[in-house]
Amino acid sequence: MSRSGKAVDVETLPPAPPPEIPEITPPGDLGVPEYRPTLGDRFTGGRRIVAIGAVVAALLVAVLYFTTRPRIIDQPHPVEADPASVLPLPLDPGAPITTAFALLGSQVPEPHPDDARLTRYAFGTDLQVDALNQIVYAITFSVPNRSWQGLRVGIPEQSARGGLALLGTPREVTQGSPADPEFVRGLAVFPSLDERPVRTLRAQVRPPNGCIDVLVDLQPRAIGVLLHDDQRWAVIGDGADVSLEWVVTRVRVVSRSIRGPYAAGVDC
Repeated sequence: MSRSGKAVDVETLPPAPPPEIPEITPPGDLGVPEYRPTLGDRFTGGRRIVAIGAVVAALLVAVLYFTTRPRIIDQPHPVEADPASVLPLPLDPGAPITTAFALLGSQVPEPHPDDARLTRYAFGTDLQVDALNQIVYAITFSVPNRSWQGLRVGIPEQSARGGLALLGTPREVTQGSPADPEFVRGLAVFPSLDERPVRTLRAQVRPPNGCIDVLVDLQPRAIGVLLHDDQRWAVIGDGADVSLEWVVTRVRVVSRSIRGPYAAGVDC
């Protein structure tokens, strides 16, 4: 019934329109970048793992090459001493051992390795004084910062001959011919520093100037140490036509008025 009081026939009313359904929009472009292969991908066919493995293998090969190839360590022998640091050794055989103590410092006596009658006093590893009944019998040194009558370690053969000539006539007392160097990687080498050939010069001082022998050992100068395959060589020079540079590696002054292991009997 309407507000006017009249009856309304429901069946005569028009049907209600259907509800509007919103149109569903399809998803748009999400902005995913297009894949483009890089130069490395093109080279390896897109196999990045293969590329990384190849780089690692190349690095390992390079490390192995540089760690196993021969290399030279800069260790010249004998070492060149600064002339300002070289100290004279005013000590002669025949002097009391207390003179050595005053010059070099007091030391505890040690047995001599070759003669039980002698006593050795070591002033470092490369300077020894041998004494008999508290009298100096021999002086031996291979350090470059000491000199005796102008003779010192590291000077060339010509200078050594000149220094010996001021004491007596220098003569070579080497037994046999010096060994020739080997060649490794084009370098002239000897198996070790100790296995370098040795030549010995001697000058004899006799009365009234004294009674001693002066012996100078000469060896080829080493410019370094070659390391290869867990081996070590003393490098003498580069090239097959290398010339050996003979230098002083040890000086020994021996009394010839005392019987001992460094000389054949007493001479005066």
